[in-house]
Amino acid sequence: MTDPNKAVFLSYASQDAEAAKRICDALRAAGIEVWFDQSELRGGDAWDASIRRQIKTCALFIPLISASTRARTEGYFRLEWKLAIDRSHLMATERAFLLPVVIDDGGDSDTTLPDRFREVQWTRLDGGAPTNALVERVSRLLAAGNEATGERAPIAATPGAYSPSPNRPATMSSAWRYGLAAATLILLVGGAWFIRHRAIAPPPILPYSAEDRRMTFALLPLQAAAGDVTGEQIAKATGEETYRSLDENHQWVQLVPAASVTLALSQFAAPRDVAKALNVHYLMRGNVDRAASGYTVTLFMVEGETAHVLGTEGLSIPTQSLVPRWDDEIDHATGKLVFYALQSEVERARSKPDSALDVRDLAFRAFVDWAQYRRSNDSKGAYVAATSLLRRALALAPDDPLALRLTAQINLCDCIDAWSPNVDEQRALAETAIERYLTVHPNDPGMLREKAGLYESRGRFKESLVVLDSVLRLDPENTYAMADEAFSLLRLGRPKEAKSFATTAFEHRPDSYERAALLAAIDFQLGDYSEAERLAQQATTKMSKAVLSNPNAGTVRLTLIAAAARLHDETIKKSALADLADSVPALTSLGAIRKWMSPQAGLYGYEPLFDSLRLAGIPE
Repeated sequence: MTDPNKAVFLSYASQDAEAAKRICDALRAAGIEVWFDQSELRGGDAWDASIRRQIKTCALFIPLISASTRARTEGYFRLEWKLAIDRSHLMATERAFLLPVVIDDGGDSDTTLPDRFREVQWTRLDGGAPTNALVERVSRLLAAGNEATGERAPIAATPGAYSPSPNRPATMSSAWRYGLAAATLILLVGGAWFIRHRAIAPPPILPYSAEDRRMTFALLPLQAAAGDVTGEQIAKATGEETYRSLDENHQWVQLVPAASVTLALSQFAAPRDVAKALNVHYLMRGNVDRAASGYTVTLFMVEGETAHVLGTEGLSIPTQSLVPRWDDEIDHATGKLVFYALQSEVERARSKPDSALDVRDLAFRAFVDWAQYRRSNDSKGAYVAATSLLRRALALAPDDPLALRLTAQINLCDCIDAWSPNVDEQRALAETAIERYLTVHPNDPGMLREKAGLYESRGRFKESLVVLDSVLRLDPENTYAMADEAFSLLRLGRPKEAKSFATTAFEHRPDSYERAALLAAIDFQLGDYSEAERLAQQATTKMSKAVLSNPNAGTVRLTLIAAAARLHDETIKKSALADLADSVPALTSLGAIRKWMSPQAGLYGYEPLFDSLRLAGIPE
C-alpha cells in the first residue's frame, strides 16, 4: 500500500473469496488502494498485527455480508468486524467508515450481524458482481476525505442501495450478563428505529459518538508492585479480562481502545489530563496486591474531570492463577463500577428540563431510580417511578433495547408479589417487551433468562428449562442461569439434578442469600435437614425484615422452621417461629401460610413442608 490512510479494507469469509476478488479488482482498476488478503493460512502474530494495523489506518472498511457469514458463527472475519466497529465508536457521527456490501440474500434475515452495520446504508451486489455505482461511491467517499454525510440509514431507500427492512428495527445492543444482584447493567441506546408496517422512518436516535460522552470509559493498565513477576502477570491477564468484560457491555459502555490509552499515558500522567485527552467521562484503574492466599485486585471507578473515586470493587485471585476463579466475577465487579458511573450521569442530567430528557436520560434514570427505591424497600414506589420513565422512553423509541429490557425486568421482579393487584398484567407487559427485544437479538443471554423467568412465573417449568439450556449453551459458566435451572428442576420435583446446578451457583456466590435459600429448599426436598437448616439460617441472617416479609424470598424462614422441626432442634425452631410472627403476624395457621406463599417460592405447594410445619406446632 502506498498510502494506508486512503485505502479500503475488504473483509470477507473465506467462502466468499471469489466475490471479494472481483470487487477488489474493480476497485483497483479505478486506482483505489485495497487491502485484500488471499492467504489460505490466516493467523500468526505477524499476520494478526498486520490486519489490526490496516483496520486501524484504513479509510473505509467494507464487510461482505452473505449466507456464508450468516452460517459461520465463528471466523476471523468476525474479529475484523469487531475491530472496525470499535474504531468507528471513536469517530464523529458524520464520518463514513463502515460500508457493508450484501452479495446475496444472506443479509436480509441475519440476526448475527453487528448492530453497528444496521445503522448505515448497505449496498447490494447481485451475485457479488461489482457495479460502477459501488466504485463511484467508494471513490467519492475517499475523494471527500471521509467527510461525506448521508451514509447513515436513509429516510427513504435510494436506488442501488439496501437498507434494513422497516419491519426489523435496527438497534444498538448486544448480549451481556446482567441483573441487579450483579449490577450488570444494560444500554447503548441508539440506531435507527423503524416504524413497523411503514416504509418511511422517523428521525433516528443516534448511537454514541465522539460528541456524546455519556458513559464513555477508558481502562488504564492494572498496576502491580515493581519486581513482582507474578503480580505483573496477574495485572496483564486480569486486565485483559476486565477489558473484555467492559468491551462486551456495548449497551452501556463506550470503551476506548487499549492502543489509544497507551498513547495518552505516554503523553500525560495526571488522570484528569488522560481523561481529557481520551475525551471520556470515566477512567477505570486497578492495583494488584499480595494476599494471605493468592492475590487481590482492587478496581477503581474514577470520574475523569475531578479524579474523584466513585467506587471500588475487589477481586480474589487464587494461588497459581492469574484471573479470578469464575468468569463472571469480573463481570459482577465491572457491572457494579459501571453503575457508579451511571449514577453520576443521572445526577448530571437532573439539571436538565424534564422536557429535554432524551431516550437515554429516561432509561438511565429509570434504572437508577428503581434501584434506589428498592434499597429503601419501597418496591411499589420503585415500580411506579421506573415505569413512568420507561413509558416515555418507549414513546420516543418503541424498540429501544434498554427500555425494553428494563420493562421486562421490573415487571418480572418478585417484588410485585408484595403489592400488585394484578400480576398477570405485569407479566403481559414483560412478555411484550421480551418478544420485541428477542426479535432483533435472539441470542441475548440476559433476555433469554427473562423469558425463562416469565415461563417460571406461569408455572411452565419444562419450557423454562428449554430456554435456560440454550443460555448455558451460549454461556456455559453463567451461574445466574445455573441458579434459574436449579429452581425449575426443583419445582419439577427433580431435586437431585437441581442440586448440582445450585451448588455450583452457590459456591460462586456464597454471600448470596437467594442462592443459599434455593439450596436450602433443595436440601429439604432431598431430606438433608441439617444442611437445609444451616443454609436457611445463613440466608435469613442476611435478609432485611422487609425481604423476610416477602411471600417469595421470605419463605426461606418456613424452610428453617420445617428443617428444625425435623431435627427436633427446639432452640432454632422457637426462635424462627418468633421471628416469623414478628415479620408476618398474620401467619398463624397453615391455611394463612398457604394463601401467603407466592407461587414463585421454591417449596410452594410441597406437602412435606406443611407436614413439617405441623410438626413444628403450627395449627391448620
